Amino acid sequence: MSSAFEYCLRILLGHEGGEVNHAADPGGHTNLGITQRTLDRARGVIQHLPASVSSLTLLQAKVIYDVMYWRPIHGDALPLGLALLAFDACVNQGEGDAKQFLQKALRVKVDGQIGPRTLAAAARAGRAELEEYAALRMHDYMLLDHLDDTFGLGWSRRLCRVFATALLAEQGGA
Repeated sequence: MSSAFEYCLRILLGHEGGEVNHAADPGGHTNLGITQRTLDRARGVIQHLPASVSSLTLLQAKVIYDVMYWRPIHGDALPLGLALLAFDACVNQGEGDAKQFLQKALRVKVDGQIGPRTLAAAARAGRAELEEYAALRMHDYMLLDHLDDTFGLGWSRRLCRVFATALLAEQGGA
């Protein structure tokens, strides 16, 4: 696993707690940021995973984050700041949204496929594209029907922290 993945995962895990089963959480039963639904999907792709998130180890979670979130957004091919924003979005808002936010922020055709044009635009990205990506994510939060004080403020804080960290990474301060 790359140093970029390790860095982004460390930041992400700082926002994800241990095991949580909050009744109002739309993600449901979660451990190390991995929902039970994600674990169920991952078990079809990755061998030797437990049936319950309660039994999930950090090493198993790391493999899930790599296979189910990092690789789909082509994290190793993105500049570090964009990789962090896209990785966090993929985990918190879903792969489809993460890819669409990336393409919208880069002003390329939005087709949900990270290909050569998206990656070329990402290589040229700067602060303005990071700001646009963060704004698109915040706007998406604002449109959620179930957004309330229980999770909305926390997700907003998380996004602000991830954006600030992405800016530092962009400037070489990671």
